[in-house]
Amino acid sequence: MAATANTLNKTLEGRPSLTSIDDYRIVNNIDTSAVPEELKKDCILFYTPDTEPLARKIAAEGTHVQLGNIRWKCFNDGFPDLFVHHATEIRNKHVGFLASFHDPGKIFEQISIIYALPRLFIGSFTLVLPFFPTGTAERVETEGDVATAFTLARILSNIPPSRGGPTSIVIFDIHALQERFYFGDSVLPLFESGIPLLLERLKQLPDQGKVTIAYPDEGAWKRFHYQFKDEGYPEVICTKVRDGAKRIVRLKEGEPQGRHVVIVDDLVQSGGTLIECHALLSSLGAKHVSAYVTHGVFPRESWKKFKADNGEGAAAAGGFRFFWLTDSCPQTVAAVEATQPFEVLTLAGPIADALQI
Repeated sequence: MAATANTLNKTLEGRPSLTSIDDYRIVNNIDTSAVPEELKKDCILFYTPDTEPLARKIAAEGTHVQLGNIRWKCFNDGFPDLFVHHATEIRNKHVGFLASFHDPGKIFEQISIIYALPRLFIGSFTLVLPFFPTGTAERVETEGDVATAFTLARILSNIPPSRGGPTSIVIFDIHALQERFYFGDSVLPLFESGIPLLLERLKQLPDQGKVTIAYPDEGAWKRFHYQFKDEGYPEVICTKVRDGAKRIVRLKEGEPQGRHVVIVDDLVQSGGTLIECHALLSSLGAKHVSAYVTHGVFPRESWKKFKADNGEGAAAAGGFRFFWLTDSCPQTVAAVEATQPFEVLTLAGPIADALQI
């Protein structure tokens, strides 16, 4: 025990004390690089067919993740026929499940697995749900509205405990920060971000000294600006104003002229706001315009608006220099692979680290 305590003390040397930290918000994700190998735990990670490419990248991050195997089939009536291979061999072990709820039709079969795994006498359980899909339906504005973000949080809050205690749930850039309070006390949500991946990518740009961070609205600024404040990037804030039935993007503050402006948001659906921001920033003299979203949802193949050879929307106005997104939405990653201007920043590393918690 003394040796372990000394090892832990060494990993904390040189770090600021809790009382010296003047910002309580998490700027960086979990980082296990300072954790000695002997203190890291092995994890058996199960996955869906859609998340298999990301699961294999996670396993390739180190020696502590081994991939499990599930049979995903359906009976003749369409309901799931599921089987966890080597179920007795995962007893007393740390188990993870990499989920994707991008398709409502695939949620039930995954919930069935998520509820079953803790009952297989596993030591501990972590659910990795990179994209929380109902996050934009988080409030009731008119009596009769249904906040499905709360519904999904309630479903996940009822995951059975494992032998080691409550389930940990890892989510990246949940749409509204107050949604963390939708989860019950029987699970432990861990909220991570894709922004550190973007920061590392920006450092590799040849014009990194000319980068300005833009936010499409005040909500995005409140959400993300603190993660950029230590990097010294100038900022541009846009705002949406109503013109009759339309909402128009205007510049609220900042100077985009001559800069490589990177628009930052948590997710993209149709992409209309990003296209309007691109047009505005270009008209104000931005040299280049790029975009970053953690979750590229892109329903009905709306990503095609941003193809370099599309000839419509932002592409017709000169196009985005880069469009960065993570692999939180597997159907989008498969669609945009090797398509300009898209570039995927993988969540494999952050997820591998989060599985150590």
